Amino acid sequence: MRTAILSRRFAILAVVGLTGLSAGNPAFCQEHLTVHGMTHDALEDHLIFELGERQFDTLPRWHQQVCVDIHGVQEQFDKMLFSHLKNTGSSLGLSLSRDCRAKQLFVFFTDQSDALAAGIHKLNPDLFVGLDNAQEYQESKVEATRDEVRQFLKPRAVRWLASSSMRNKSDMPPIIMPSGFPVRYAAPVEDSALGNVTTRRDLTIVLIIIDINRLRNESWGMLGDLLSLVAFAAPHLRDGYDDRSLLRYTQSEILEGPTGEMLPYDRAVLATLYALPDDYDQSDGLNWMASHFSPEARSH
Repeated sequence: MRTAILSRRFAILAVVGLTGLSAGNPAFCQEHLTVHGMTHDALEDHLIFELGERQFDTLPRWHQQVCVDIHGVQEQFDKMLFSHLKNTGSSLGLSLSRDCRAKQLFVFFTDQSDALAAGIHKLNPDLFVGLDNAQEYQESKVEATRDEVRQFLKPRAVRWLASSSMRNKSDMPPIIMPSGFPVRYAAPVEDSALGNVTTRRDLTIVLIIIDINRLRNESWGMLGDLLSLVAFAAPHLRDGYDDRSLLRYTQSEILEGPTGEMLPYDRAVLATLYALPDDYDQSDGLNWMASHFSPEARSH
């Protein structure tokens, strides 16, 4: 089947054709985004569940420009989906393009999603964690856990994986560590004596796989909202998402639509993530995000 052939080719392409991006342009912040029923602490717990926990210095996000590659759908739907992603990205201060060589955000439609996921895992058991086409930014300190692998291989209508790496927030070039062979690099920290975080964590790849045979009664517009949330927040792939989020539709083998438009909680997650100042570590960043959901969101 042609889709299966494309799947195998894409699995190889995705491993060898990646490049680094810069992440996290905090250019956009919405006010008055309302999510009902959570205190500040409960909201922060939800954000940790979706975005935190890894031993990362700061929260991963895209920075300024994102190069997009969409496979497996007819041209009219391809253009519709890209337009949806581009509009959402623009609202977050990001510029999306397809006319670029270094692809970073992959959206892949297939009727062989389980086989594709298994093939990717076989080629890259760490699921791209720490992967960056620029050698000086590749990381090995964080590996994919058994649960992350299990969740990725679990039959799902929608699944994804993401990788990130550290950059200097002023885009200063990396420094070479005097550690012999192999060569090791580090992002320069120019004012650490002042107690400021001078690095940022950039998403370098997000790969989303959609099984076209497992979608039920879902419109392209609604699917675009779900994929935008995954593409720009890069949340953990897992079970147990809150009913306030579109992510709950990704937990089962079949995606039963209509899912609806992006919910206030999801919009607030994206808005606060991309408005987050660069000099916050992960813990303070999650606290900042929870603090910048509207007061109404935590009052009832």
